[in-house]
Amino acid sequence: MSHDGEAIVLVHGLWMKPWTFLAFKRYFMEKGYHVYRFGYKTTKQEINKSSDQLAAFVNSRPQEVVHLLGHSMGGILSVRTAENIRKKGKIALLASPINGSQVAKKMAKSSWQKRLLHWAIEPLTHGVESVKTNRRCQMIMGDWPIGIGRLVYHFDEPSDGTVAVSETQADWLESHHVIDTNHLGILRNKQAMDLTWQFLTKETHE
Repeated sequence: MSHDGEAIVLVHGLWMKPWTFLAFKRYFMEKGYHVYRFGYKTTKQEINKSSDQLAAFVNSRPQEVVHLLGHSMGGILSVRTAENIRKKGKIALLASPINGSQVAKKMAKSSWQKRLLHWAIEPLTHGVESVKTNRRCQMIMGDWPIGIGRLVYHFDEPSDGTVAVSETQADWLESHHVIDTNHLGILRNKQAMDLTWQFLTKETHE
């Protein structure tokens, strides 16, 4: 199937770089999409500036339909930016703590850990407090509790080791999937890729 008129912008998470989405990029290029990776300073600038940069990046793409695929903090950034994007498209989220991250809240209480997060504290502790878009959104989340978040916070509920499943749930999501992977493993997970593709190709009336 060809998707010549469609593009996907991949938005990475905290402390990451665009190359972390290499597996997803290859997958969707094989499906016929135009794939772009957006990079931003996760801790060294306010999220409002990153949002302006993301909106400009997406709006400048030549394709008529531009979907957003955000991992973790990148998903929060994507949803917050959606209202300023002129292109049509959907938002696919991977392990994004849209209800705020308990790990980030715990880190914010420690002076040296707080410095590690810096400008990321606000988006990661507040998540998405109001959704100002009618774009269809999907969440895919892992439930393997193996991740660096466990070094900071003890989860008493299902998690991917960094984000709790409950932190990714909301009534404005069209669908929510929990799969067998952890926070970083989801970036290479074939099931996550297939579920994302199915969501992006699903017709609005279905």
